Amino acid sequence: MTGRRGEGRVSFVGAGPGAADLITVRGAAVIGAADIVIWASSLVHPDMLRYARAGAELVDSAALPLEGVEAIYRRAAADGLHVARVHSGDPALWGAVQEQVEICDRLGMACDIVPGVSSFTALAAAIGRELTVPEIAQSVILTRLGGGKTPMPPGEEVRDLARHGTTMALFLSAARSTQLREELLAGGYPPDTPCVIAYQVSWPDELIVRATVDTLADTVREHRLWKHTLILVGPALDAGGRRSHLYHPGHFHTYRRAQPAARSALRDQDRALVAAGGTQTPAGPVSTTARTAPPVPVPSAAVEAAELGGPGGTAGRVALVAVTAAGRAAAAELAARWPTARLYPGRARDALAAAVTDGVDGVVCFLATGATVRLLDGLLRGKDHDPGVVCVDEARRFAVALCGGHAGGANRLAEQVADVFDATPVITTASDVTGVAALDGLGAEAGFTVDAGAQLAAVGTAMLSGQPVTLHTDAVWPLPALPPSVRAADPPGTDRPGTDRPGTDPAALDGPADGTVAGEIHITDRLLPDPPAGAVPRVVYRPPSLVVGVGASRGAPAAEIDTLIDAALAGAGLSPAAVSHLATVTAKADEAGLLQVAARRGWPLVVHTAEELAGVTVPHPSEVVRAAVGTPSVAEAACLLSAPARRPDGPPGQVASAGAGTAAELVVAKQVSAHATVAVARHRPRGRLAVVGLGPGDRGLLTGRARAELRRAGVVVGLDQYVASVADLLPAGVRVLASGLGDEQARAQAAVDQARAGHAVALIGSGDAGIYAMGSPALDLADGSFDVVAVPGVTAALAAAALLGAPLGHDHALISLSDLHTPWERIVHRVRAVADADLAVAFYNPRSRTRRHQLPDALAALAAARPPGTPVGLVTDAFRPGQRVTVTTLGALTGGEGGSADAAERERLLDLVGMTTTVVVGSSRTRLRAGLVVTPRDYAWS
Repeated sequence: MTGRRGEGRVSFVGAGPGAADLITVRGAAVIGAADIVIWASSLVHPDMLRYARAGAELVDSAALPLEGVEAIYRRAAADGLHVARVHSGDPALWGAVQEQVEICDRLGMACDIVPGVSSFTALAAAIGRELTVPEIAQSVILTRLGGGKTPMPPGEEVRDLARHGTTMALFLSAARSTQLREELLAGGYPPDTPCVIAYQVSWPDELIVRATVDTLADTVREHRLWKHTLILVGPALDAGGRRSHLYHPGHFHTYRRAQPAARSALRDQDRALVAAGGTQTPAGPVSTTARTAPPVPVPSAAVEAAELGGPGGTAGRVALVAVTAAGRAAAAELAARWPTARLYPGRARDALAAAVTDGVDGVVCFLATGATVRLLDGLLRGKDHDPGVVCVDEARRFAVALCGGHAGGANRLAEQVADVFDATPVITTASDVTGVAALDGLGAEAGFTVDAGAQLAAVGTAMLSGQPVTLHTDAVWPLPALPPSVRAADPPGTDRPGTDRPGTDPAALDGPADGTVAGEIHITDRLLPDPPAGAVPRVVYRPPSLVVGVGASRGAPAAEIDTLIDAALAGAGLSPAAVSHLATVTAKADEAGLLQVAARRGWPLVVHTAEELAGVTVPHPSEVVRAAVGTPSVAEAACLLSAPARRPDGPPGQVASAGAGTAAELVVAKQVSAHATVAVARHRPRGRLAVVGLGPGDRGLLTGRARAELRRAGVVVGLDQYVASVADLLPAGVRVLASGLGDEQARAQAAVDQARAGHAVALIGSGDAGIYAMGSPALDLADGSFDVVAVPGVTAALAAAALLGAPLGHDHALISLSDLHTPWERIVHRVRAVADADLAVAFYNPRSRTRRHQLPDALAALAAARPPGTPVGLVTDAFRPGQRVTVTTLGALTGGEGGSADAAERERLLDLVGMTTTVVVGSSRTRLRAGLVVTPRDYAWS
């Protein structure tokens, strides 16, 4: 249906399963053109709102009945507005769209429907399965379990549909998994029929679990999957299937002739299958182990687009402004790489003004900086509101961050533009140039917000000038390093400033003799009195340290809950800006008043099961509450349970519980009103340990993510020579814990201790820190009290292989020949196993001044099983100054080619090997091609 201009219109948009990049191009365009966007935070991922244009009205319908939505439609009809009504998945499936279409018809409004990707197809993609397999299943049934709020028509019960034995996708059924299991069995599915259970397909917290019909209910209960869960059932989920006719050489159609011999063979196969009853057996047993689905590869253009925008790299729209032919050509190239970028037409002044008015996340001007400065006159509103503007010269040599460096994301945008054009990013903000943490983004990763009235510029200037600034903080947070001029305030009961924070150098804490400071930084969830007249400038950060637990009677008014929360926080002197989320019991997840409070305040609503809450010790349990909801405490227990693994961004929605594990203290005991209870807990910050691989040594092989982790670290731990190699990349004031060779266990313990204390720690190692490096001993000490991230690096075997050619082109092994901590007998056993398996192998730590026999012994073990001509590469100091690459043979290194000259050559070659050498030995099929070592893949290419 189409409507006339100005009469009002409703577009029902299928958002897809959740991931923002799975919405259709048409759906994103419709959202971007709408005046009003209606979405349900309980079903649609908030990232979908990034497609909305600046100034569009955003309405969360999670707590609205149909009448509330109809009121918006009436207003849109009267004012001639375009409404985008965003539904999860595809609107045609359980979307409640038909009743809304009827409303539009009554109002005389035009409406249209934009289809979306359904979660069942997204799940099939995630598990890498086709739901229709030849001779196994050629139909897919989409249904739900009967007996819920919506009755099923006759003949559509699950047991009726299960009799077909084909693939079934069961929506809205996980909450009654026992009933579902019985229905599937009654319909004829064998107990070992494979099932796939998926929670929040394509969302960040996606969970995919395999089971069978027999274990379905137990698996659902084990993982507490009740809402937002889809279940696939059927033999196709685990059947190899028969080759399809479509691409068989014996099949013909309009565009292809059949090969006679293949056609005859195909007919014989068909006859044999019919004679056998047309059945096939599944490929093997079904695993019931829970797993998280692997990330889906994303095209590079989509990755670039997803990283654009404001601070934190959130996705956004980029305006391109160009007036010359060369500028327009460059803009077209950028637009081709970034789907969210578009050229604004018209004169440069008009285009730039339109871009700023539209509220784009960044502007790239293919103009001179002077011209752009003049065009921006009158368009800028202040440091915190300016868009990120980048200028690119006609020759594409420089990308200059002109304004909005941090808050507007111009610095990051300049780096991304420079990457596209192989240009030089020009960034002049003082904090970036000096390596000092920028105050406007401090703690953003941890969820910090800045109090209104914060004097960021004044305190930032004092920091950059080296003037003393005092840091007041209630707890240790995983923050980037602050410069030495930022001094921790005296902890209670001590005689000198505290040093338990990143970047604090005790020698630099004395400051001026009179004790004066030029500024203050406060990180606290407590309300602070107004500063007296003449006080030094200050910045107050609110960390997400508080959790508000809420219990409510059915129908509790939102106003009553709001009043009780305000009284609890104010009575304890706590800031609402420090509240991470609301928490309650699962039974109250749909409580309208509670949802309204969460929506108004912008706080996510986290739900915990009654069983989880009952396991929390609280000071004020109630048997009345236990009888009602299955736990003696809701408000106190819910606020004490740990926060979600990540702090959700955007409008509130229900977030799965993360369970216990974060230390918390009850700061406001249960407060009671007529229909609600409220309690508040403070949660200890979780430290962060980043295990960072530096690669082989060449800066060009150091990843961007490794650089970012070094910049955000407050504490860096590593071997002294590795720390020295990246010293210029470390932020000012970072605390360095370096030690020499042989102190690996002490370094691992130090890194874990710092992370456990709450700091942001980067534990660095050469190559990949998880391969023969610091990752293993450090993570072996992990206890769940801090977060862990790993940044992969180019390990020595990969660096050596790249210089040699492709020696690891097929199956291979990595073995360290150091017997300092591993018995040599065990190492030899592994080498012999590699020899028996005919694997290419890379030897780490092959030789030192004191360990001389290990490499010859290992090579001799290999030589017993592969020919003397097997290529061997000796790579020393790969991608470092003094790099040396030698290609020889296994026989030359073992004396297997005979003669005294061979013995001399053997000793010469072995003398080339040291601790920084990687020795790569090919398999029996490895060969030399044009001086390169190649292990063939041995595939039957077709």
